[in-house]
Order: sequence, then structure tokens, then C-alpha cells
Amino acid sequence: MKFALIGFNCRFTHSCLSLFYLRQELTKHMENAQISLRQFTINDAYYATLQQISILRPDAFFFSVYIWNAGIITRIVNDLAEMLPAALFVLGGPQAAALGRDDLPARCTLVSGEIEGIDPGFYADLRAGVLQPHYSGKRQAAFASPFTPEDFTTHLANRHIYYESSRGCPYGCSYCISALEPGVRHKDFPQVRDELRQILANQPQGIRFVDRTFNASAARALQIWQFLKEESVGTTFHFEIAPDLFTEEMFAFLHSMPPRLFEFEIGMQSTHAATLAAINRKSSPRTALHNISRLAKIGTIHLHVDLILGLPHESFASFGASFNDVFAAAPHYIQMGLLKILPHTPLNSRLGEFAISHCRQPPYEVLATGWLSRAELAELFWFGECVEAFYNNRYFRSFFTFLRQSRRDAFQFFLGLLQACRQREFFNRARTQLLMSEILSDFSRSEPDGELLTELLIFDWLRSGHRFLPDHLGPQRLKEEKQRQWQALPEALPPLYVSATRNEFFKQSLFVRFSAPTLRELGLSADSGGILCFLNEREDSVLELTRVVPVAGSAGKGES
Repeated sequence: MKFALIGFNCRFTHSCLSLFYLRQELTKHMENAQISLRQFTINDAYYATLQQISILRPDAFFFSVYIWNAGIITRIVNDLAEMLPAALFVLGGPQAAALGRDDLPARCTLVSGEIEGIDPGFYADLRAGVLQPHYSGKRQAAFASPFTPEDFTTHLANRHIYYESSRGCPYGCSYCISALEPGVRHKDFPQVRDELRQILANQPQGIRFVDRTFNASAARALQIWQFLKEESVGTTFHFEIAPDLFTEEMFAFLHSMPPRLFEFEIGMQSTHAATLAAINRKSSPRTALHNISRLAKIGTIHLHVDLILGLPHESFASFGASFNDVFAAAPHYIQMGLLKILPHTPLNSRLGEFAISHCRQPPYEVLATGWLSRAELAELFWFGECVEAFYNNRYFRSFFTFLRQSRRDAFQFFLGLLQACRQREFFNRARTQLLMSEILSDFSRSEPDGELLTELLIFDWLRSGHRFLPDHLGPQRLKEEKQRQWQALPEALPPLYVSATRNEFFKQSLFVRFSAPTLRELGLSADSGGILCFLNEREDSVLELTRVVPVAGSAGKGES
């Protein structure tokens, strides 16, 4: 029999792990099966995608369904059923059971649960070409890595590789499908080690662990981290972690990590006690925030923190407090996503109690709650878009560090910035660094520290890699200061240059004079200002910013 396994990812760099598990089980149970595995994105041209899939002409199509691709899968399955009237359709994945029967063709079968635990009768029915409307798979203790050596040069080439060392989650958050099956199942470390070695032998760019809480077992997490540090070949490893479960041994180990080897995604969701209680999230926000701050100070691990808009008991003001708490912890990325009301979750059964309204089609975004009107929730959505554009990059690091260290109300700052963005029709334009820098510059002029903030914008612009200054930041500063430094600096200034390399050093370097307050904010000691030199090279750091050194008029602590 011929089978087509189809995945729709959010981006090309993503991959669909469930398809590989499915292929593994079909190969095991269906003798002489001819299997085609294809991956697309939800943004691909629809008609071209439909044609590429239909030309496979299998006996059965298998689709992996999630909230972000349920809409396109419903559409494409109906069109394929029209084009190929003899084909069967099997839909599995976290959201398959939530798809409406009325929206699907009659020859469509829904599979819930784990494919490794499906009743053997499913394969007998598949051979006969007559499937039941629904099958369910039981939880399995064993789930081996499904990849073959050929996958890394075909299906996984230039993509993130998704890997699970455990299944399940120790938390039972009421909005999550993990709440339906609590508990965690771990692979033994020897199995994890052997599977990862097989993957790492192919030198992938990135491996994303899909474990819902990777450090649920601190000792086990540390053991795997130690192995990955020893075996790393330039691969980046991404983990979903709970910061309140960190141990001192984990912190001690992470201090030894090189930059960009690890990335941590941290689901704070909220710091509001009543909200956390309402969603059954048992965590300690105070401990979590303290540990995020400690991780940020290590400086080698990219930190991504999630907050959710529209949770029960979360008002406009309490969300602002949650945002300020997270901003103060200094993660590199703060993501604010709308609450998704997933079918069959515990939260879905309490919508009336919490006065929650939501979109009727996937991904089921919340529209209003008993604590947030539609207008307020919409305002927070655009607030999140503003933070996404201005904060979640490496463009304005020192600018936002100053806001943090000066204990500004970050929530109010971004609300004000949001209004400035609307005045400039920012959300209808290309979100370039130049436009964002102009908006921040104009917005900051009325601030008490306006001059200092402007200098920080200059510093950030050059440190992010530009070799010029735009009009709003005073491009004449560079030319004038380079001429002065050419005359002022000695014939040799090791380790920056010697006499023979002086000309090349000046050709590639940029010089800017900064005030004493700005230098102090940047961690440099200066009583009367001084000169910073922006070299034509990058730091070995998480954000890979341009290397900066003080060269004249400032006695610094070294490189910034």
C-alpha cells in the first residue's frame, strides 16, 4: 500500500516529529508499505501545495494536526477528497479529535493518543481499506527516536531537529492538553545518550527538546547537559525549562557553558497569584524570577520568557505587573501570546465561570474575559506587538538596560511607545531598525534623561553592526571624531594596533565621544566623558554584538 505522510509547519526551519514516529510504526506493522513523507508550511501557496500533495496519489493520507495548521488541513483534506475519491484520510495529533466531523469528508478517520499504543486492529482495517471513524492510542513507556540516517540529508536538511527525552508534564495547567494526562515518562539516560550521538553525528545546527518541562528531574537534566557540552559540534540546544526547579548544581554547571550552546524557553504565563491558582499552575513566581535574573547574569544562555494574555483573574493592571516582573528579570525575549481555548481541556469546561469568549475556529484565541474587556485585550495584544518589535531583538540592549536599572515602569513606557507607534503608522510599515530607532529617539526627547537615551541609541546602533550613523543620530559625529583620534592616538596602541597596522585599524574602526553619565551607564568609569572605539569584529556572546573598547579620555574597566 502507498501512504503519504503530510506535515504543515509554521516555518521551513521547523520539522514535524510526529510524522517520523508515524512512519516508524507504519513500517513496523504494514509489510511492503511505500511511504512518502512531505513537509510544507502554513504560508506556502495553497494551490501549488494542493497539487504537490495530490500527485502522490496514495491509498491513504496521514496528517498531523495542531492548532496552528488545523484550518489549512481541513481545507486541503476536503479538496483532496474531491480530487481523489478513493483515498482514505487519517488525522492525528493534539488537535485531531477537536476537528468538527461536519467539516470533514466521510472517509476521514481521527486518531487520538500515541500512535505507538494504537490498537492493532487499526492496521488490519487499514489493509482492508475500511477504517473506523475514530481510534485511540494508549500511553506507552517506550518511544525510541524515529529518525533514519537518510533523514538528515533529506527531510531534516537545514531544519531544526525535534527530539524528546521524556513525555508528559509535571504541571496540570488547565488551559493545556497536558492536563488531561498528568505525569512524566523519562527515557533512560543510556538511551538518550545513544540517540543523541546518532543525531549529533550529522552535525545539525539545532536540536529542540520537546520535553514539556525538561528539568522536571534536576539530576537527569544536569546529566544530559553535561553530555551535550562534551559532545557538542556547534549545535544549539533548545529546552523548555521551569526556573523554579533549578538547583545550585545546575547553576554551577551553567556558569561553565560557552555562549549560544543552550537556549531556554521559560513559561511564566503570569506572576499574579489568583491567576496561577485559577489555572492550577503550581509554581513559585518569586523563585522563578530570581532564577531568571541569575541565568541572565551568566550571560551565555539565550532566555525566552512567555506570558499569556487573557488568563482568568488577570486584569489590565495585574498583567502590567506581571510584565514588569518579567522585564526586571532581564530575559532576552518576552513573548506575549493570546490564551488559546483548546477543546476538551479543563479550562474549556469553565468558560461561563470566567466569562471567557473566544474565536470559534483554531487556534481559538480568547476575545474577552471577566477581567479584560475586548478593547483592553486588544490593547494588550498591540502592546505585545510593540514589545515584540522593539525589545525582542539585539538592537536596543543598552537602551532597555537603562530603563530596567533606573527602575522605570516598563509597562507604562511601552504603552506610551505604542501610542507613538500608532502616530507613525508603525504596524502598517516595514519594522526596520532605522524606523524603530527614529521612533525611540523622538519618543525619548521629552524624557528627563533624553540626552543620555539618545547616546544609548547611538551606542546600540553601532554595536548592532552598522558602520554609519543615520540622520537622526548625527552622522557627523563619526567623521569628526575619527579625524581627532587620528591625530591624538599614538603610533602604536597594543593590543589594538601597532605601527604597521595603524592605518588599517583606523580604516575599519569607528569612534564616538560619549558623556560621563552615558559611560557610567555602560559600566565604564569616566569623570568627563570619553571616546569609545567600535571595532570591526563581534563579541563571542549570546547576541554577538560589535566589540567596543575605550581608547581615549576615559579610564574604563575594559571592553564593554
